[in-house]
Amino acid sequence: MSISSHGSLKLSVGASTGMKIGATLLAIPFVGIPLFAISKLERAVELSAGGSSLDSQILMVPFVVVLVVFLVVLLGIFRFRAEMEGSVVEVHGAFTTRRVDLARARVWLDSFPECSRARDLTGRRLPYLYLYAQERGGRKVLLRLRAARAFLPPHELAVLASAIESDHRIGQDAEQASRTVGLLRRLSADPAIRVP
Repeated sequence: MSISSHGSLKLSVGASTGMKIGATLLAIPFVGIPLFAISKLERAVELSAGGSSLDSQILMVPFVVVLVVFLVVLLGIFRFRAEMEGSVVEVHGAFTTRRVDLARARVWLDSFPECSRARDLTGRRLPYLYLYAQERGGRKVLLRLRAARAFLPPHELAVLASAIESDHRIGQDAEQASRTVGLLRRLSADPAIRVP
């Protein structure tokens, strides 16, 4: 269990070391080629007295866009993580950090419809399960509970369930929280169960 000395739990939602290495290797050409092209364009403008600086800047735009997109994606992969302290979950993205208290937030689970290669809906649900949490007046926080092959470890699912049920809710929020806690507990006991 990844619990630090401060009593926080690091959830297993971030990219693995293999994914980070793969993303870095994939990003090398997508960062290096635009940088090379930009330097060549700048050099060509310096050498040609008749060339317009505006023309070269327009030619650089696609290279700069590709460079920025891949740097942002790479930063997101390296920075993405989630931690729990008590019932508060903190999710770090590329440029944002969102916090939500699961004991007080409205919580629900969802998955995504599966699409065939022809892009039409098959009616089945993908095995990607997400926990959504939103405090009154706050922003929605999304936490992926399952990647392509496995759910979060059972003890992390159980901690999330305990945090959600640690405070009293009423009405529809209570029913939703109860269904969410029930599914989290079932998944922590048997990760092979079918997600509705």
